[in-house]
Amino acid sequence: MSAGELVALIQGLLQSRNCHKMEVSPANSCCFCLTLRSGTILIGIGNCLLYLCMFTWYLTSSTIDTGGLRDGLDVTSLDISIFSIFFVKTLVNILLLVGAVKRIPSLTLPWLCANAVSMMIAMVFIGFTILFGTTKLNLNYSEYVTSLTIMGMVTGINLFCWIVVFTFRNNLIMEAQIERIPSEMEFSCKQPAVIHAYTKHLSTFI
Repeated sequence: MSAGELVALIQGLLQSRNCHKMEVSPANSCCFCLTLRSGTILIGIGNCLLYLCMFTWYLTSSTIDTGGLRDGLDVTSLDISIFSIFFVKTLVNILLLVGAVKRIPSLTLPWLCANAVSMMIAMVFIGFTILFGTTKLNLNYSEYVTSLTIMGMVTGINLFCWIVVFTFRNNLIMEAQIERIPSEMEFSCKQPAVIHAYTKHLSTFI
């Protein structure tokens, strides 16, 4: 076998190795029974229902006596804050649902940013409660433990959902990059077999 044939054979083996690397698909499992896409859709639907129920409770509950729009009075700063949070959270969850159904990774970014801010605020509240819960907040032991437990569970669930959506977005980006590989890559992947057949044919004459 000549030096040129040996170089061509080595190049073909390297291209074949690269082709095998590109065929590896990203992980796509969530909670051992759902795909990342179905898990993301479930997260979006669950959040939309949760915020809708919380907003309805704020408007109709008789245990809250803050005045404002719910009592037929002028709009207060609390009303504006609640409406703004409800609107932003509902909007980003709708975008998340559309992005998951239509497989558009850019539509999941607002949800990731909004929930990252929410988790940072929750961590600040947890830290403040740990440091000043029994002093400045005047919480007894049971209230102190209960508040930390609830905030910790909510933050942990939000962190898990954030990781699921973040992984789903990364998988969509990877799949889009793989689909954009030019057709020349397919041709290069077939070259090792052609080179092997060519060298085998030449070896019969040596």
